[in-house]
Amino acid sequence: MLLRRIARPLVASWFVYDGFQAVRHPQEHVELARSPINAVLERADKPAVSDAKLKRVVQAHGVATVLLGFSLALSKSPRTAGVLLALSTAPSAVLRAPVAKAEVSRSERLGPFVAKLGAVGAALLIAGDTAGKPSMSWRVSQARAERAQRRVADEQS
Repeated sequence: MLLRRIARPLVASWFVYDGFQAVRHPQEHVELARSPINAVLERADKPAVSDAKLKRVVQAHGVATVLLGFSLALSKSPRTAGVLLALSTAPSAVLRAPVAKAEVSRSERLGPFVAKLGAVGAALLIAGDTAGKPSMSWRVSQARAERAQRRVADEQS
């Protein structure tokens, strides 16, 4: 369908751009992720992650986001790419939530937060798009029903 051929690359462009920015300029992402990750590690009695390791993780996540974005744009496993993009973007959206922080105003954090939420929603819509084909659960239930009908027919004959 023409709509999918237009919409998927448009949605993917946001993910490709975001991932590319994480690769080229990881420091902003590192600063956002440092506190929550170290808090989780502290609860688990593990040492804090160094900025160098965190930078590599952020850049690897950026590369994965770019690759998944291209997969979505080219309609190569778009449902899988949609699920993975939603799962990988959701934590970033939570990190950008407009909670009370003294150094940044709520309105400055609200824009990126809403953008991330919108991207997660778009990725989830793409993940659920079966392109007009029946879902896997419907196909399985139909196959079971057909098998049961064949058994009944075989038993009657």
